[in-house]
Order: sequence, then structure tokens, then C-alpha cells
Amino acid sequence: MIFSARATAVAVVAIAGAVVPASASADPPPGCGGLAANPSVELTARNGAPDGYVFTPAAPVPPGTPAAKAPKLLTEQAYAVDGQRSAVIQTPDHKTSTASQAERFVPGGVYTLSVWTASHAPRSEPATGLRFFDASGAQVQETKLVADHYAGDGHLEQQDFPAATAPAKAAAVKFFATTSFDRLRWDCVDLQLAAYSVKKEVQNPATGAWGTFATVTAGEAAHYRVTVTNEGTQELTGITVQDPWCAEPFEPFGLAAGANRQLTCDHPDLTVADNGHVNTAKVTGVHYAGGTLGDKTASATITVLPPPSIAKIGDFVWADRNRDGLQDPDEPGVAGVKVTLKDGAGGTVGTATTDDKGKYGFEKLKDGTYQVCFDGFPDGFAVTRQDAGNDDKDSDAGADGCAAPRTLGGKAREDFTVDLGLAPPTNRIGDFAWADNDGNGRQDPGEPGLAGVKVTLKSGAAEVASVATGEDGAYAFDGLEDGGYQVCFTPPPGEHLVPKDAADDAVDSDADPATGCADVRQLGQGKREDRTVDAGFAVTVGA
Repeated sequence: MIFSARATAVAVVAIAGAVVPASASADPPPGCGGLAANPSVELTARNGAPDGYVFTPAAPVPPGTPAAKAPKLLTEQAYAVDGQRSAVIQTPDHKTSTASQAERFVPGGVYTLSVWTASHAPRSEPATGLRFFDASGAQVQETKLVADHYAGDGHLEQQDFPAATAPAKAAAVKFFATTSFDRLRWDCVDLQLAAYSVKKEVQNPATGAWGTFATVTAGEAAHYRVTVTNEGTQELTGITVQDPWCAEPFEPFGLAAGANRQLTCDHPDLTVADNGHVNTAKVTGVHYAGGTLGDKTASATITVLPPPSIAKIGDFVWADRNRDGLQDPDEPGVAGVKVTLKDGAGGTVGTATTDDKGKYGFEKLKDGTYQVCFDGFPDGFAVTRQDAGNDDKDSDAGADGCAAPRTLGGKAREDFTVDLGLAPPTNRIGDFAWADNDGNGRQDPGEPGLAGVKVTLKSGAAEVASVATGEDGAYAFDGLEDGGYQVCFTPPPGEHLVPKDAADDAVDSDADPATGCADVRQLGQGKREDRTVDAGFAVTVGA
């Protein structure tokens, strides 16, 4: 706040050697305070000095110095601008005494000082102002004005200082008053500050605590927080936060004095390559009433641990009897199939063999990309249809026996859907119906095949299929699953079956004349084809 150079709250004048209060001015009261501690010096220590000040008296004091000029810092009920008291330093002639008071320091802050002063010896250049110090206590910058108003008129005059930006090396700031002759007076210190701070933090996933360092596991997300605080006494606008690891930009915002704002974002899917990454946020475009503050940065560092070796992959090899590429309830697992696990580069990670239920699995794997390949199938088995349905119920391998690569990591560290369906080899049964002209139950030369005979194939009590013999008397049933089958013949009109098993199985008749059926024949591993199930027919006399 700026006031008339001659504005006073309480003035004093000298009349006939006595000091008496003058009438109060009609001007509004001055603005005192801001950041300044004890701005109106109303708080005093036991020795009468203004509270919070450090006094550095002149030394040595010349012998014979009168008490009125002995080094001293005190307050008096005179020259007050705000309240009832003002501060005064007295010092021996040509000997410097200084009073100072530490103020709140903010790096990069812009300090604006106003103070009411008067001196009894302006020509000796007494002064007030701000001094900045580095961490060792050495002074690195000073902003001062000579208190050139003569105190003989009984009042103090306001002095407004140019804004002072804290230098980069500074770590502290102090208000000071100094004189080397007679007395220097002051009151109503007003210190305004335009400043902000920025803090970058990352969350510890184990504890939830925020700090400048955190340890995160690969595959997880890093959770970041940026806090911008208005550390000063003036409103700030246009605050813009830039964070290269945040997917979306932040909108500019403003902050009232003393307020703060927190911004958060996540950086997902960390990798081991991110270990040691220092994420730096930058704050720019910060405006206050007197101008623009400098940019600031803040950083947080992450340690990225390799993911634990807990990933798993597996599951099932089954006999796809109906060749539809889907796991049906009655289709069993296939044991003894070799399974090879490869990494993303094609190198072998491990091998396994399916158990008696067709199950397999690989455990304690690192996060990464893997491919499962199958081989060593039982004789006659072939890879069934690929990707015929839902991934947990279909077959995943192509004709080469390998499934598509799968990636494990993050929240997907288990994959028990890599299955293989094997179509078992098919079986065949058949052979021949003939006209046994001599009725001896043997296929003799010159006895022709019998066309049109109905042949029925049964599995247990169930009828599997039926066919009619061809022109040459031959028949066959193809594509049969492993199991026991029975062939039955229906005699044509006027014909009857001849006796069974009259000779070697390859040339005799196998059907029982009473039932029309041959004995059950087993098909499967070791015997995929049976072409010896024959039936001989003879003409029925009198039919």
C-alpha cells in the first residue's frame, strides 16, 4: 500500500524543549505487516528492544561516549506510525550499529518492502532494507534505501523499495536497519512476497506414502503427485504444470495467498528399462500483480524391480473324437504328449509331458512373451481345428503344433487356456457279401458278389450306420472311432445265410445264420482296419 510521503498516524513536535503529541492525521492508517514479524514493533523484549530483532552494536565503544550515544536498540512511545511505539537505534559517532530481523525465505521469491523511517543524521546515510544470505551465512545481495528524512520534524516518512528477487544462491533473507551516526528510527515494516513452491512426489505402492523416491515393480503403474503452493502474500494466476509422464496436460490455474493445489497422474506399464527414471515436473507462466515469476522444477525418482517369477501357463491336450475343435464332456485327455515352452525370441524355456489326464503346465516364469508348441503325438493322431470357439474350450495350435504367442505380466500372470485338440485316427470295417452257390460257407472261385444286401453296423445296442453292398458285393464303414463294432446282414428275399466260420476268416462267412450278425470286432490302436467281415448267402429251396 502506498501513502503520502508525509502521512502519519501519531506525530510528535518539539515545543520549548519538550516533546508533546500532535493531533492525529486524517489519512487512513498505513498497511503494515505482510510477511514481516512484529511489523509495528509493539512487541518488546525485557530490555526494551523490539522483539525478534538481533542487535549488532558498534564495537569498540570509544572511551567517554555519553549514555545518549551508547550503542542501543530500543522502542519508544514516540514517532509511532502504527500503534504506540517505534524502534530506534542509537550509536556512537562514526561507529556502525545494526539491527536485523529474519524473514521467511522462499527461493526465487520477489520481495517488496515498505518501511517508515527518519534519521537524526541523514547525511551519514543511515539505511534500512533487505539482505540475502547464502547457506554459509555470507551476504549475497542487498537492497537498501537511505533514511534521508530528518527526524527533527517529529515524524517518520514512508519509503517504498524496488522489488527484490531472491538470488539463486540465497538461503535466507533479513530486514535490517543500520546507522553510524546518532539515531535511526523506523516503524510499520510491510514486506510483501510473490512466491511459490513446487513439490513432485511418487507413491510407494507398499505403504501408500508419498515421497520423492519409490520402488515399483515392472508391469505396474507409477502414481505421481505435483503440489504447487502459493508461499507468498499475493495472488498468483496462470500457473501451468508440465509433466512429460502424464498422458493429459493440466489446465492453468490460480492460487490465493497461502493456498495450494495438488495434481495427480499415473504412468502405467513400467518396465525394467524405467529403473532409475527421474520424472521432472515444470511450473511456468506464474503471474502476480507486479510481473511474472521464474519457472521452477521438481523431481521424483523411481526404482523399478523386475517382476517376480510367478507367471504360469498351461493347460490341456485332449482327443477330439468328433473333430469339431471343441472340448466335449466325453472326450478324454491324451497322455504323453511333449510340450515345449519358448520365449519371445524362439528359445526353449522348458519342456513338459502331459499327464494321464492330458494336463501340463509351466510355473515360476518371469513376465514376458511365450509360445507353447506340441509334438510327439500318438500314432495316427493329428491336430484338430484351430480357434473353433472360446479360448478356454477350443484348440489353439496350428497345423505346426504351435499356439500363438501369449504375453504374461502385470495383472495377467496366469494363462491356463493354451489347449490342443488331437483328432484320433479313424477306423474301417467291411468287406463282402457273396452268392455261395454250393452252400459250403467258403468263397470259391466263380462265386459272385451279391449286390443290394443291407449291412448294419452296431456299437453295443446302438445302430451306428447302414449301407447296401455294391455291385461287386463289397461294403465298408469308414471314419470310425476306436471301439467294438458288430456287423449284421439282412438276407435278401429268397436267400439265407450259410453256416459261419467254415474256413479261414479271410474266405469264410462270419454272420450267424440265426441272428444275421458277426461277432464283435475291436478297432483301435494296433488294428485300424478289419476287412474280413463277410457273409455268404444261398438260395432258399422252395422260397
